[in-house]
Amino acid sequence: MGKPLIALAALLVASPLAAQTAPAPSAEAEALGRRVAESGTLASLFPLLIAQDTEELVKQHEELDDSGKAKLRAVATATAKAALDRILGAIGHEYATRLSVADLKSLVAFNDSPAAKAWRAAEPQVIVATKKSIDGFDLKKEAWTAYCQSPGVKCPPPEPETDAK
Repeated sequence: MGKPLIALAALLVASPLAAQTAPAPSAEAEALGRRVAESGTLASLFPLLIAQDTEELVKQHEELDDSGKAKLRAVATATAKAALDRILGAIGHEYATRLSVADLKSLVAFNDSPAAKAWRAAEPQVIVATKKSIDGFDLKKEAWTAYCQSPGVKCPPPEPETDAK
């Protein structure tokens, strides 16, 4: 779950759209854009994703003793903090470039509201529950099956699934 969202954030930071020339936003717009980024949905998901990736990393290194695992977790936390700072800075800058100061102020006001805070607090659990409810969904497979069941469509029989082990 973490890799797609972190990859998406990295793509947003490095996208050609980010490289397009636009007038430099004001310092006020930059500050507001950063606040929107820090209080948005993506920022609320990062702690969950970072914790998940960190634990996966620790599990990959069974050779480490408890002290080594603790140090690896600390290094991962510091690394993630630095990356998150860059990502949120880039996202905030993009908001500052693309939104008016008035819009940014409205978004900050909304994001600071109790309703928005409750929404963001619920978001990670909602996403985890949603992921569980759609676990196993394969769009390509299901769409192909539906297509093949359409009137007048003739499809080859499906390939037998083989065990890759």
